[in-house]
Amino acid sequence: MGTVPPPYSPVPTINPVLFRQVARWVWFWSGKLAVALMLLWLVGLLVLTVSFCYLGESNLFTAFLLYLPPLTWLLPGVVMWPVTLLLRWRSALVLGAAGFLLVYSFSGWRSGVALTPIPPEQRESNAMVILTNNRGQGGGHSLRPFKNFIQPDLMVFQESSATASNYLSDPGYGEFSHGQSVGEFTLLSRFPVTPGRLLTWNDGQPGNQFTYAARFEVDWNGRPLAVYVVHLRSPREALLALRWGGFLRGIPLPSHRWRERSVQDTAFWLDQIAMAEELKRHVLAETLPCIVAGDFNAPHIGFIHHRLTRHLQDVHAVAGAGWGFTFPGETRNPLALGGPWMRIDHILVDSHWNVETCWTEESRKSQHRAVAVHVRWKG
Repeated sequence: MGTVPPPYSPVPTINPVLFRQVARWVWFWSGKLAVALMLLWLVGLLVLTVSFCYLGESNLFTAFLLYLPPLTWLLPGVVMWPVTLLLRWRSALVLGAAGFLLVYSFSGWRSGVALTPIPPEQRESNAMVILTNNRGQGGGHSLRPFKNFIQPDLMVFQESSATASNYLSDPGYGEFSHGQSVGEFTLLSRFPVTPGRLLTWNDGQPGNQFTYAARFEVDWNGRPLAVYVVHLRSPREALLALRWGGFLRGIPLPSHRWRERSVQDTAFWLDQIAMAEELKRHVLAETLPCIVAGDFNAPHIGFIHHRLTRHLQDVHAVAGAGWGFTFPGETRNPLALGGPWMRIDHILVDSHWNVETCWTEESRKSQHRAVAVHVRWKG
């Protein structure tokens, strides 16, 4: 007796017309979504960068983001752009160009090429080279290779454990015949220098007095100059306090407790801004040509730097090359790609100077990299 065949069940087939319609629908709306997300990211990036300049350190939210590696907020766009390029290539090219221009405008990157330093004996009498470096946490890495390459006329140090007399007695710094130290600040010079004067700030509380700069005078070929060596307080502890969502208190909410904590956490930042404003008042009241250099602990896209450079020239912005990042010298943060991601060490000059070129130290692994500038007296 033969076997009974299984009941007939036809294999379902996919309607090719319906399949094409569904695929087109998915492709169309995926492209729309990708473009919309890219637009949303660009708008958010624009709002964020403008907020850095005009709120910056005055708001907990923007202050915290200001000190993060830029790749933190660039990463969404970097991820979405190839997808948008696949789905809507014309829109992706336009949005990519807009994103590039926006990032370029606020990044501080300059396409210029730093000129080769001119030896001191070949410099004109109306030109000078200044170098600044925070000497703290140097990790034993020597500044001399960069110093010998630049051959500066003035060197200003912050957190200097050695005094000017120590440097002047060191054969490695034999080109300098003058120097002064006061507090943590040291100035070495090829020209005569007067003793420095500390600048302090008090937040109104008894005993809360902070030294944020020192003022020296240099006799430059018979012309007196005011040199301010700056070191605003480190925001490290204030930033650590904001790590686990504390920065969100920069967003105004009606809760009384929320506002109270926000006021407490903002106190450090408001003091930092007040010190920078006090420094600016000293500089604007100067009767001498002025150079302001040091560790400002203020990123170049932030509110403090924006306020200072309304009246002073940022030498990197005028004549720098590349990013000019100075901090931190070495990091394991993957979003920083292993190198520095902030420019917080600055040289600012007043309107008496033309800025010829600016150099930023490239490879030393100390916490702060040095910055140098070649300036020319306008006459």
